[in-house]
Amino acid sequence: AVTSDVPLPFYSRRIGLVQGANGPASVPILGGGRLTGRIGKYQVGLVNMQTRDDEPTGAEATNFSVVRVRRDVLRRSGIGVMATSRSQAQARPGSNQFYGVDGTFAFFNNLLFNTYWAQTQSEGANTRNSSYRAQMDYTGDRYGVQLEHLTIDPDFNPEAGFLRRTDMRKNYGQLRFSPRPRRNKVIRKFFAVGQYTYIQDTAGRLSTRLA
Repeated sequence: AVTSDVPLPFYSRRIGLVQGANGPASVPILGGGRLTGRIGKYQVGLVNMQTRDDEPTGAEATNFSVVRVRRDVLRRSGIGVMATSRSQAQARPGSNQFYGVDGTFAFFNNLLFNTYWAQTQSEGANTRNSSYRAQMDYTGDRYGVQLEHLTIDPDFNPEAGFLRRTDMRKNYGQLRFSPRPRRNKVIRKFFAVGQYTYIQDTAGRLSTRLA
C-alpha cells in the first residue's frame, strides 16, 4: 500500500483502472511495452501502454507514456529527470503531463539528502501546479536526525502516478539518541526518539500538528 505523502510520478496500477460511479473499475488494455537499461553512468527507463474504449464504464482509449533518465554522480549519488503523459485525464478534460528533476546525494557512510522539483499540466490548472521536497537523513549509530520540507500545490496532479494528499506544506523533524551501554550484557542498545510534524495548507491554515 502507498502511505507516504510524497507523490509518485508513475504508479503502474493506475493503468487499466478508472474511477467509476461505484468505485474503481478495470478497462481493457490493448498493449504496450517497457524498456529499461544502463548506458555507462546513465540509467534509462521507457514505458508506453495503451488502453481501449470501454463502453460499460464510459472510459475512452488512453495512452500512458513515461520517460526516466538518471545519471550517477560522485560515488553514491545521482541526478534524474522524468516525464509522464496521460492522453485522457480523469480529474479534468484533456490530457495530463508531469515533468520533474530529482537528486539523491550521499556523503560519508550515514548522511543522505533527497530532493526534487516537479510540475504537472492539465487543462485549466497550470498556475498552482508545483511540488518540491528537501530531506536530510543522518543515520549515525549513536545519533540520528531526519528533517523534511514537502510542498504540494492545490493543482498538482500526476495522473499517471499516485497522490495521497494535495494542498499542503509539511515540515517534519525527528531526533534519535541510541547509546550502547558498555557494562550491560543483556541490553545492547537504548533508543530514545522524538519527532514533530507540522502541516499547513498553501494558504497557511494549520491542518495537522503532531509531537
